[in-house]
Amino acid sequence: MSVTSAVPELQSPFAGFAGLEVPAGGEARPPAPPSGPLDSPFGAGAREVPGHDEDLSSELLEQLDDEEFTDAVSQLVDEAAAVHLQGETSWSAGESTQLGLTSWTEAIAQRSDRMLDGLAARLGDEDLATMPARDLDTLLESWTPEPDEVGRVAVDQFLGGLLKKAGNLVKGVVKVAKKGIAAVSKVLPVGALLKKLAGLVRPLLTRVLKAAINRLPETVRPIARQVAKKLGITAGEAASAAEDLAAEFDHRVADLALAPDEATADNLLGEAAAEASAEAGDPVGELDTARQELGRRLTEMPAGAYPKPEIQQFLPAVMAALPIIKLGISIIGRQRVVDFIAERIADLLRAQVGSEPAKQIARPIVDVGMSLIGLEVPPGQETAVAGEALAATVEETARRVLTLPAAIQDDRLALDAAVQQSFAEAAAAHLPGALLRADLPERESEDPAGVWVLMPRAAAPRYRFLRYARPLVVRVSRPVARTVPWSDGGTLETHLLDRGVQHWPAEAEAFLYELLPGGHLGHLRHDDTLRAEGEAGADEVEPLTPELAGLLLGEPGLGRPASRRRTAGRARPAPGRRFVRLRLAKRRARAAAGPRVRVGVRIDTTSTPPRLLVALRLSERQAQEVLALLTRPEGPDLPSALRMLQQVHRKALGPRLAEALLARQLVADAEAGKTAAEALTTVLDTALSGALQSQTTQFTAAVRDAAQGVTVRAEFAGVTAESLQGTPSAPTVTVTPGWGSGG
Repeated sequence: MSVTSAVPELQSPFAGFAGLEVPAGGEARPPAPPSGPLDSPFGAGAREVPGHDEDLSSELLEQLDDEEFTDAVSQLVDEAAAVHLQGETSWSAGESTQLGLTSWTEAIAQRSDRMLDGLAARLGDEDLATMPARDLDTLLESWTPEPDEVGRVAVDQFLGGLLKKAGNLVKGVVKVAKKGIAAVSKVLPVGALLKKLAGLVRPLLTRVLKAAINRLPETVRPIARQVAKKLGITAGEAASAAEDLAAEFDHRVADLALAPDEATADNLLGEAAAEASAEAGDPVGELDTARQELGRRLTEMPAGAYPKPEIQQFLPAVMAALPIIKLGISIIGRQRVVDFIAERIADLLRAQVGSEPAKQIARPIVDVGMSLIGLEVPPGQETAVAGEALAATVEETARRVLTLPAAIQDDRLALDAAVQQSFAEAAAAHLPGALLRADLPERESEDPAGVWVLMPRAAAPRYRFLRYARPLVVRVSRPVARTVPWSDGGTLETHLLDRGVQHWPAEAEAFLYELLPGGHLGHLRHDDTLRAEGEAGADEVEPLTPELAGLLLGEPGLGRPASRRRTAGRARPAPGRRFVRLRLAKRRARAAAGPRVRVGVRIDTTSTPPRLLVALRLSERQAQEVLALLTRPEGPDLPSALRMLQQVHRKALGPRLAEALLARQLVADAEAGKTAAEALTTVLDTALSGALQSQTTQFTAAVRDAAQGVTVRAEFAGVTAESLQGTPSAPTVTVTPGWGSGG
């Protein structure tokens, strides 16, 4: 790459207001570094995992694959993160907090021990090799975990997912056993295997805890390529901690099942425990400290000083806290990328460093930003607020630029343009509009109070998310709510109706959040203002995409693109992702019971041929409305009842069916998947129509059961690539109380 030695000026996003100009005698900018191609930050890839028996191992891994278990692990990480942050509000109770979390995980492990021991005892009297597959399914589904005494939904869902995982393992082992003596000799007996499975739970919980406090050691087993292939991860993305943990757990379970003897199995358990207990660094904690130190230095430097050395020292902390950046930079072992980015950010920032500029930066942040969310800044701390905002601007700029594709990092001019745009966007987010140029195209909003504040303030400097300073008041009409898709598979309309909305337009306050490195959705429960009002802020958040921000808030610039990959319909948290939480005006919204996903899809490959399982989950409100239609004094209103069932799956079922069929290679491409999904949905609607007419009694009993909500399951038997070419066979429909699993 040929690069000229002349270094162009970058356009600053700041307005020229008093005190921020560089003095005539200010420190001169150092000469440009030697030109040359920038090294790519991407590695050559990961290694494959050696297996005991590749065919059997792949077969068991396919059987164990369960998106809902990954979602349950993710929710458990969030729960642990919330518990940890609550105990560490002062960040001085470390040892007692750690002991409390250890007790929390041990209580979960003891419940899992009892559950798996009971299942092993129940299956010990059965001849599983000759038992019909449907009878085995019925037996496994009849076994349920004991409910959590304190009503922790995340714990109950994790144990339910673990029980389903154990059932899938049993079915996989039975399937292998039916292949003959040679295969049977490679699998431990089911009873012994379930007891060994319990031994993998504690290492998993240890890793969940470390993931929650961002001290998760890098996995020893090289499974990254398999995980990436399974999840469809590209070079610009990284798997979440929950995806890594769930995938590694599956690999360990498969290895355990294929252990040639109990001694080998015990060695595998010991290895899992040792790796989970391995010490790891604290890159997020180091970033917390570095962010605070950079803010202090930027506000104490002489006016006009050139802050490149300070930014150079800060950028490695940013990289270390983000796995995808850490991977690339550690492999290339070069400093040129960091030096160049630090230099260009310093060019853009130098007019804003120093004590006098800091006062001008702090004043609108304190007066216009923090005051709106009820936060008071102690006297004398205003400069620290300005330092935080400047450091956050540098951090976000670096995070955006360091994750750019290698082609841009190799092109000096393209990298210049990327730094300028990223810096302008970061400044527009972290600094009030009064400090920015009026014509700045990167402004997110015209709102002068539109600034993102580091939170939770009580945990400073250990910030885990940003909150938009001003709650936005929104009025949502029913037609708009009906068109806005929600991540649970429903719409904004169903979300609001389930939370008590009876009149339209619905009035609500929108609280906006952005995750920082080390942030989990569970941390959002520690929004200082909402916590003071007795509300939690995590369980009701929705990804704030530009489309949703435009429809709901009239401010598309406040949204950020969400990941295309989801876990059981749940958005993947990652630094820079934004979320919105709605609080209904004039009343406290009631919580909705059940899992996060209204529509479940799973293809069971244990049966021959595979079967497709669909679960439609009705909230308690929806179930009661359907019941009212079926039990009208003047006779049932079946058309309206069918239309309500169709509304449950209207948004989500087609795309999820197409995705599942393509993942299992039952269709050739996305277009064929869409066509097959439309045919399956049509047949399902016909089956639902028949079920409403023939199973009114069962539906009535399910709604009147004490369990919240109702699950309507449809089973398509014999789903093959050939059968999907024509009209699918009608599914079997069953109705059960509660919000059950998709199969």
